Amino acid sequence: MKNIKNIVAFAVLLTSVGFAQEVNSTKVVEVEKVTVPTKEVKKQTVVFDCSSADKKFIASRLWLIDISLQEYEDKKIPYDAVLTIHSGCTDILAPKEDKSTAKIEKMLNKISKHKNLSIEACQIAVDRFKIKHDDIYPFIKLVPNSITRVIALQNNGYAFIPFSK
Repeated sequence: MKNIKNIVAFAVLLTSVGFAQEVNSTKVVEVEKVTVPTKEVKKQTVVFDCSSADKKFIASRLWLIDISLQEYEDKKIPYDAVLTIHSGCTDILAPKEDKSTAKIEKMLNKISKHKNLSIEACQIAVDRFKIKHDDIYPFIKLVPNSITRVIALQNNGYAFIPFSK
């Protein structure tokens, strides 16, 4: 009987050692690196619509455009912006030698440096106000009709920011 106990104990011992070896010899599987996608920042699109004839108001809005676009650039937020000029605002399209437009001229030159801003003037308004095309700032693009341009931009998801007073 003593032999049977020894045989059973020996068998249990062998099974345990075999199981222990099997556990210890388990292969380590390398886990594939998982890249967590960063939150994509949606491109911001806006049309600033200037129709005001109030020079102080226009200058303040141009300043606001500048700091808004600079914020996007500083935060690396993609954007496309359009400043459309028509109606009473048309008078700011060409340099003048008066104090009322000096600040506007300075701000227009400054904002024209933003890489994703298009400054556009309404051809209808330019012709109506008899502004010579050669007198218009070189960074301003003429578009046939500001109204249809704004409609197209809005239909493409651009936010509409009116500057009228």
